[in-house]
Amino acid sequence: MKKILKYTGLLISIIMLTVSVVFIALLINVRVVPVKYCIIAAVVLVILTAVTAFTQKWFVPGIITKIIAIIMIVVLIMGSIYLNQTRHMINKITTTQEEKIVMGVYVLNDGGYDSVDMLNNKSIGIGTAVDRESTDELIKKMGAGGFMAEYPEYSNIMELADALLQGQIDAAIMKTSSIEMIDEMGDFTGFASDVKLIYSGEFTIKVATTEENVTDNYLSSDDVINVYISGIDSRGGINEVSRSDVNIIMSINKKTHNILMINTPRDYYVPLSISNGVRDKLTHAGVYGIECSRNTLEMLYGIQIDYYVKVNFSGFEKIIDSLGGVDVTLDYSATLSQAGNLTVHNGVNHFNGEQALAFARERYAYSDGDRQRGRNQMMIMEAAIKKACSPAIISNYTSVLSEVSKNVITDMSYDFIADLAQTQLNDMAAWNITQISVTGVGSYSSTTYSMPGWSLYIMVPDEESVENAREQIRDNYN
Repeated sequence: MKKILKYTGLLISIIMLTVSVVFIALLINVRVVPVKYCIIAAVVLVILTAVTAFTQKWFVPGIITKIIAIIMIVVLIMGSIYLNQTRHMINKITTTQEEKIVMGVYVLNDGGYDSVDMLNNKSIGIGTAVDRESTDELIKKMGAGGFMAEYPEYSNIMELADALLQGQIDAAIMKTSSIEMIDEMGDFTGFASDVKLIYSGEFTIKVATTEENVTDNYLSSDDVINVYISGIDSRGGINEVSRSDVNIIMSINKKTHNILMINTPRDYYVPLSISNGVRDKLTHAGVYGIECSRNTLEMLYGIQIDYYVKVNFSGFEKIIDSLGGVDVTLDYSATLSQAGNLTVHNGVNHFNGEQALAFARERYAYSDGDRQRGRNQMMIMEAAIKKACSPAIISNYTSVLSEVSKNVITDMSYDFIADLAQTQLNDMAAWNITQISVTGVGSYSSTTYSMPGWSLYIMVPDEESVENAREQIRDNYN
């Protein structure tokens, strides 16, 4: 019996040593843990393995160390699984340098066309102002099988949509992300349900790397990292170009451990980086790609934005649920009409995913509408970050990783994220977070880059609040 227990103990020791080697190798490979902690973990595991093997000559101590070793083996196996999943998730969401444009052929639901072949020798309208290259690529793709049609041109998507509704053309080629833009126009409400997609093609556009985006014209520092967080609501996937409904800059000072969060309302009336000075709603910049949104905000605040993080809000609900919900402290009470009359109250509010998403989208319940919505979005984001950094995440770790990998992408490199994690683990310093939001006055304008000639709701920037934001950004560099 003693021999069996002894050899069993030695076998357990060998298994523990093997599992320990795998765990330490993964720990080093993932690179989010400082080397000194990896060395400490390796030394502790070697000592435990040696003690387990050595104590097998005695009956009672041998039993005790066997039990401890088995527990450690289970812990190390689970830890190895978590480490491998962490590495996979970071690899999946990082270094995204391409976006997807989906161009589609749209027809009226009651137009009698169910496939693109039925449009042979018919009239298909196209836009000339934007997306012409992708439009031509789609036409080329359609014509590969001998397909032919007339292609009357329209100067903007609103004229193109109007021509389709009026029956002046049989179909229209439009970017899929433009459909909701058209649908929100008063005269075109219901457009998304009046048309259907019968043919599409996907095309990619390159996003400039951090190095390619560097310019000497904007404020930058080795101690400060500026991250643009873009929140989209796309059914087509996280890397598809889409309107950016959430536009938050996080200015992170690694030296002082201060984070400044700046919210810019989606309807802010600003020149886009591609519009040669013509103003447009900030949300429309996203339709031209994440780089346009980032560069537009750089122009507005005079700073270098180093990285972007893109979040798909159609999956945001699942991320919050995987975290077990979030707690948000409010200094007001309100009933959110867009959320089925969800009531929030003064004090701590616990939100599940559905409630958090509704809270982040609500604007009609507030006198300052979109401005309060922006503040709410920053509160939800801060609450999610705090929850993700708390010990409570351990029980839901794998589900959180799964949802994040589906609904978040960034151009940060794996090495950069690993370095940030190591820096935080080295000093374990707390972060001070400050939230601000620029303001403006609601108005209407028919002079926009994306929809010239059509009256759109906009927010005219309050230059004093913009300058105040610039000043606080500069202060965060000190």
